Amino acid sequence: MNNLKTVILLVIIFVLAIAGIYYLYQTQVSKNENLLPYPSPATTFDDLVPPSPLASPIGISNPPRVQPEAGADTLSVNGIGIQVESPQASSVISSPLTVTGNANVFDGKVVIKIIDSDGKVLGKGEAVACMGYNACHFDATISFNSTQSEAGIIQVYNPSGVDGSPKYLQQILVRF
Repeated sequence: MNNLKTVILLVIIFVLAIAGIYYLYQTQVSKNENLLPYPSPATTFDDLVPPSPLASPIGISNPPRVQPEAGADTLSVNGIGIQVESPQASSVISSPLTVTGNANVFDGKVVIKIIDSDGKVLGKGEAVACMGYNACHFDATISFNSTQSEAGIIQVYNPSGVDGSPKYLQQILVRF
């Protein structure tokens, strides 16, 4: 009878030890996932645009994480992300606007927003691009409302499949 109690007590201790190890492992894995470096998005127009239009794109491109090669049969992914060809930075734009470029993004979806210097969304559209091993061409024609602002930005991005937040965000400073 005494041996049976000892065995039961040892089994309970063993199960609790395994559960504790599993809990510590899960806690450590979730901590490491939170350490990935993601730039914080700009929240206002002034964070994105200098006082006067420049001849260069404004914004931060989110570089893709690189997966190490696993062997000779590894397929390489080329052109991941978004590259806008037109309009160029500091261009004077009018409605309707055609936005072109190349992309290789999740779900092949590219969202385009035209925003004035007050942060008001003047127009929005979507384009279809590639989701695979190579980037492909996209274009979209977007009609937008007129504004009193002299400058604005065009945001081109891929919405996250998790929460819809912008991925591979490209921002182009334009004039109206």
